[in-house]
Amino acid sequence: MMDSYGTIYPLTNPLLLATSALAVAGWLIAFIGACVAAFHGVVWWIIIFELFFTVGMVASLGIGAFGPHRGTLLTFLAISFVYLTYAIPIVLFDHSDGGRATTGGLIIMVIMQGLWIFLLGISNESRLYSLFYGGSGRGGFPEIRAPAISRNFVHPQRNKESTLPQTTQGTSPIPEAHQKPQRFPTATALHTYQANPEDPSELSFSKGDELEILDRKGNWWQARKQDGATGIVPSNYVR
Repeated sequence: MMDSYGTIYPLTNPLLLATSALAVAGWLIAFIGACVAAFHGVVWWIIIFELFFTVGMVASLGIGAFGPHRGTLLTFLAISFVYLTYAIPIVLFDHSDGGRATTGGLIIMVIMQGLWIFLLGISNESRLYSLFYGGSGRGGFPEIRAPAISRNFVHPQRNKESTLPQTTQGTSPIPEAHQKPQRFPTATALHTYQANPEDPSELSFSKGDELEILDRKGNWWQARKQDGATGIVPSNYVR
């Protein structure tokens, strides 16, 4: 479940952003070239298929929806790659300006999709994952995390007060306001997140859940659910 739901592939990653932009540019070149060359039949079917696939892939990366639909999108990516390798020889020998443009656009797209296969198909446990996304694992999110906060969490200020000596007669007691537990900011879950069962420090939550944010350092935040469960959550899944 980790590879399908827990791994994050951000469009802000320079490689994903560059390949997505070039894939869109390649489709536009192929489309304009096909119009000029007046292609028909299977070439147009492939170009229309590539339109829907490219828009869907870029949109899913942009809104952070690739992870939950990774298996489906990778299947369509494989189909798209086969379609492009089939279409290129068909238009390659059309020496008109439109034919050359179409060939160039399709070649750009097939190269970008070949890179997508590596960028989006690798597991977060792979060394290539760390190379492409930076850091180690979880799309560049650091593996070094703050220790899990116990459900019996005691604010440091309150713990400090418990070590103070007993007040002598005539000394003013510690104001009651200092003994109140600290209030943490809350955030709303934008998407459902299934924690990795092999990592007990992660916290599962559903879309719409209200979470207390105990620590905002880094891309993995320490959070607490309303039932008292604590753990780390990906920061781009909450707002």
